[in-house]
Amino acid sequence: MRSPIASLAIVVCTSLTTITFAQATETFYGGAALGLSSSPDTKASGTSGGTVQFDNSAVGAAFVGYDFTDNWRTEGELSRRAASLETVSGTTASGKTLATSLMVNVLYDLDLDFAAKPYIGVGAGVSSVELDKAKPFGGSTINTSDTVGAVQAIVGISYALNDQIDLFTDYRYFSTAKADFSTQNGAKTSMDFAAHSAMIGVKFSFGGASTPQMPVAAKADTSLQAEASSLAANQAEPAVAEAPKVEKMASAAPARSAPETYVVHFALNKADMSPEAVAVIEDVAAKAKAMQLIRIDLSGHTDSAGDANYNVTLSKRRAETVKTAFIALGFQASEISIKAMGEAVPLIATPDNAYQPKNRRVEIVLP
Repeated sequence: MRSPIASLAIVVCTSLTTITFAQATETFYGGAALGLSSSPDTKASGTSGGTVQFDNSAVGAAFVGYDFTDNWRTEGELSRRAASLETVSGTTASGKTLATSLMVNVLYDLDLDFAAKPYIGVGAGVSSVELDKAKPFGGSTINTSDTVGAVQAIVGISYALNDQIDLFTDYRYFSTAKADFSTQNGAKTSMDFAAHSAMIGVKFSFGGASTPQMPVAAKADTSLQAEASSLAANQAEPAVAEAPKVEKMASAAPARSAPETYVVHFALNKADMSPEAVAVIEDVAAKAKAMQLIRIDLSGHTDSAGDANYNVTLSKRRAETVKTAFIALGFQASEISIKAMGEAVPLIATPDNAYQPKNRRVEIVLP
């Protein structure tokens, strides 16, 4: 018979795989964390029970998740906590409690303009709680386990090293429902298990500066196919019929007196686009096609926080993200130029090493 943890693992993995392929893979992430844990006293029921005290212990976790780019993310987490027994009913004890848990977490990243980003979250799942050579419980030993429900609350802070790697540290309160155990003498007891944990870890985003899938990409491809079919039909007609059609197309293009510039902004130390940025690019692409433009100039920029050379690289990744988005909408890569300006041309002047959201941008120019 399949265990509850194995069943939930299949559900979590299936769900995350579905999300990953149904939506953009650039927001799929994974990571791991280690930390220290302190378990509060608990009460074991029955004549073989009593107050159980634990020593401080270690905790480890690995996770995979999906970032929805609107500050919300969800993840599946596999963790293990190990707490040695200190006393049972005031008597020196030996053995340990092991809690192996599979959780589904929902987290929210607070959108503050700081280098470090706070986040909060909650999780629910199942935990296999095992008493390993635990004694004395009624003068006997427990070597059994039980799988029960578990919940946790999370408060933490993360720091983006770049658009793919984040370091984080967080506090987690973890608690299980009562687990049932039997001593070697056949006596029954039950107890819950909880832990206060401080963890530090790393999160890796598997897409980096890749652009999100554009909602109108399919529509753009259909439009290009229609234009190609129309062009082929025109070429098959007599040459005398071509001139009026060319004149008609030219007169349909809106008149412009100067180049037009548009701006999309980026999060701190990131090169992936927000839904708002995607909407701007879709609008610019539609205007460019209406004006029959094929050339687009892009320049990437950063604020002055951080190393200047790194900022040049980051600004290039931002420009390449926008370029990829225009290619997805039917434009040719050879007609899109990019420049990496780094922090050299701020929209708003600031001192060195200053955070300024409006300077973290890509400028789009329709010549």
